[in-house]
Amino acid sequence: MSGGITEHTTGRSTEYKRSAELFNSSIATWAVSAAWDIGIFRALDGAEAFDIPAYAEEKELHEPSLRATVRALTYADVVEVDGDRVTRGATFEEFSRSKGLFQWLTKGYGSLFQRMGEVTHTDGRSGDFIRRDATAVSIACRDVNEVFMDEAFFGALADLEFSVAADLGCGSGERLVQLARRDPTVRCVGIDIAKGAIDVGEKALAENGLQHRVKLIQGDARKLSQYPEFKDVELMTSYLMGHDFWPREDCVALLRSIRTELPQLKYFLLCDTHRDTTNPVSELPVFTLGFETAHALMGQYIPSHAEWESVFEEAGWKCTKQHVYSTPSSTVIFQLEPVSA
Repeated sequence: MSGGITEHTTGRSTEYKRSAELFNSSIATWAVSAAWDIGIFRALDGAEAFDIPAYAEEKELHEPSLRATVRALTYADVVEVDGDRVTRGATFEEFSRSKGLFQWLTKGYGSLFQRMGEVTHTDGRSGDFIRRDATAVSIACRDVNEVFMDEAFFGALADLEFSVAADLGCGSGERLVQLARRDPTVRCVGIDIAKGAIDVGEKALAENGLQHRVKLIQGDARKLSQYPEFKDVELMTSYLMGHDFWPREDCVALLRSIRTELPQLKYFLLCDTHRDTTNPVSELPVFTLGFETAHALMGQYIPSHAEWESVFEEAGWKCTKQHVYSTPSSTVIFQLEPVSA
């Protein structure tokens, strides 16, 4: 009797095509984040190609792990591989620009999404259930700001006169570094509740020699009256933390307090990502689903664009301009000025 192979299957592989796409895309997502960590984007920005064994030796990388990462990147056409030679793929530029969003997702909020099932249970929402890496979030946001957001930010500053600037939720302190370098007469102060973010910011100040003009405070941006460093502020900025001001009554109260407790304040550039109320889930742009899901898991309400517009007048502010970003989607700079009492 001749031998043979008997296959026991639950179905043909084509029945799981959508599962395979989603599964493999997940691995590619982590590979994009890893590619930033190990310098692949930088390497291919500065050269036509790199050799896997040589790169592994130069960067002290585990070669099989490097090969696996590169292979996962080919799934999304980020790179192309021919033997040991790695070159830019059709989507390399896109992912090189959006890599900060992937680090925000995987390293910044990876622990939270890992526990998605647990924190969806009410009994899993006690104690320190919100787990995120503040340092990774700050580094990711710094890259997102540089790639997508800084041009509009500095455009908004063009017609504003100020000598003291502050940033609420300053993260890595990058905006304050930029402001201080832009004008050597400007003094700056930033505040963030996360120690990891402040540590990243302090390092950036030291690298730029700006410790004497920029001060970072680890504290609650909703309690500015506790910090005398803010009393002379003329320009206030806040990027991607405005949703922390909500629910609505708390947001109105905070905006009122900022206006009354900072008597020298002339301008408030409030930039935040609002809730997407128009696109079906299948058509959501990059970042939106991750942003809204993460904040739902944390129990943080995300207001809509209309809800943001509804609070300014009530809180004593006039919105003079708006700049709408395409990436990150649903993100707006509201340029506010206090209304005279």
